[in-house]
Parts: sequence; structure tokens; C-alpha cells
Amino acid sequence: MRGANMVWTEQKTYTCRQLTEVLVSNKAVESNPAGLKANADLVRSLFEQKGCHVRTVENPDAPYRPILIAEIGDDGTRPTVGFFGHYDVEEAEPSEWSVNPWQLNGKDGRWFGRGVADNIVPLAQRILLIEDLAAHCNLVFILQGEEEIGSPFAMEMYSNLELPGIDVWVEETGYFYKNGKHRIMAVNVDDNLQRVIEALEQLNADNDRESAVRIRPMNKAFGNQGCPCLVHLLQDIPYIALGPNDDHSTIHGVDESINPDLLGISARHLLRLCEVLASG
Repeated sequence: MRGANMVWTEQKTYTCRQLTEVLVSNKAVESNPAGLKANADLVRSLFEQKGCHVRTVENPDAPYRPILIAEIGDDGTRPTVGFFGHYDVEEAEPSEWSVNPWQLNGKDGRWFGRGVADNIVPLAQRILLIEDLAAHCNLVFILQGEEEIGSPFAMEMYSNLELPGIDVWVEETGYFYKNGKHRIMAVNVDDNLQRVIEALEQLNADNDRESAVRIRPMNKAFGNQGCPCLVHLLQDIPYIALGPNDDHSTIHGVDESINPDLLGISARHLLRLCEVLASG
């Protein structure tokens, strides 16, 4: 098994950027159904290429943005990790941006483009890590294509999804403060998730990075009661928010961006999560 330091390579960063370029340029917004369908089709194909079984829940009123459920692993002796996410992005007004929001731009060491932080790069990273994470845990991904318009169909359907038992839910992304400190958000913390948090704090300390644990879910644009994941899927299941976003990302704002240098430590966080859960 490859070492933890090798879980995220330069090749993965390159591939992540290539995927991000396509997912940004598709302009997956409600006013562009073709872009939503393109992202849904690409994401489904990527999951299938990684060996996942993919199911869809189609909205008859909007078949271009189905709910995607991707699963890999069904070993009852292993923990199962569930991931929230979405493949749609917020609208953007090009005249307000310093770069074209619908074209990935590299500037000042960051990647700029609408949706890079919410939720394209975190999603692309997780897909690229499937083989590494699935070596330890069963994985389930729940993705929608209408998060940015309030999730009306997902809010209706998520309570009825047929899913395996989930041991930990992982939010669509996580955050780093401007000074580089890692913000670990968690709720429903049980003994296993507490062990994960302690392992993440140690991993950060070993890399000269501070940690800050916050017992709350990640804030949502439509409020936490407007999030179908938090309302219908979370319940009393342990939850943690991990991912490469930071306080410079300006989600939903102009010049949305992400720091690719945080992809390496974020990948190690996700791998450590699965390693600790699998260790019992």
C-alpha cells in the first residue's frame, strides 16, 4: 500500500485541474440545462471508471439534473463513509470578475473559476481518491444538481433514498483559515469520530499546522434547514467537514478561487479518516 505522503501526487493535481477545467466550462447552472447534463454525465462516467455502481433518481420535470448515488464496496465488516456533494454551480456575472468565470484561470498561485470551491474541486479530488479510500472503507456518494437553487427535488427525495448504513457523513468540503489553520467542523461526535479528530489534529501538528475544532455543521447558503443532506440524511449519524477550501475562496462571490497547494493535506485528511475508522 502506498504511503500516506504519496496519496496526492503531482499527477493527481494535473488530472484534477483537467477535470476542473471541463466542469467549470460546462457552466452547470439552472439557466443552462445542457451544462448541468454535461456535468452529471461526466461525473457519472468518472464514478463508473473508478469501479463504482451508480444509480440515478430522475426528476421528471428536470431530467437534466438527476440525483446521483455512487457506491463502491459492500463488505459488512468495514465501516461505510458517505459523502455529500453537488455538481451544479452558482450563476456568475462575467462583467464583475477579473477573469472569465467560465474558464479555469491560474493566477497568484490559485485556481479561479465559478464553482471551483463550491463544489467542483472538492468533488473532483474525492473521485480521484476513490481507490485510496476504498482500500479501507465502503464509500457512498450522494450528489445533486440543484443545490444552488435550493434543492427542491433533493429535499423531496432524500428522505426516501435506499442507502446502506452510514457510519460517518463527510460534508461537501471543509475549510482552512487565512493563516493556514485547519478548521475541523463536526457534529454527533462518537468515540470513533473523536479518534478521527485526534488523528487529524496530530497529522496537522506533524505538518506544522494548527487545528481548530468546531462542533457545528458547515454553514449553507439556504440555511441548514434548507439543506436536504443535513435535514434528511444526517440525523444522529457522526458528521465531519473536510476539504481544501479556505477563507480566500469567496464562495458565491466574484473571483471564486481555491488554493491547489491545499489539495495534498486535504487528501491526507480524507485518507486518515478512512484509516482510523477501519482500524476499529
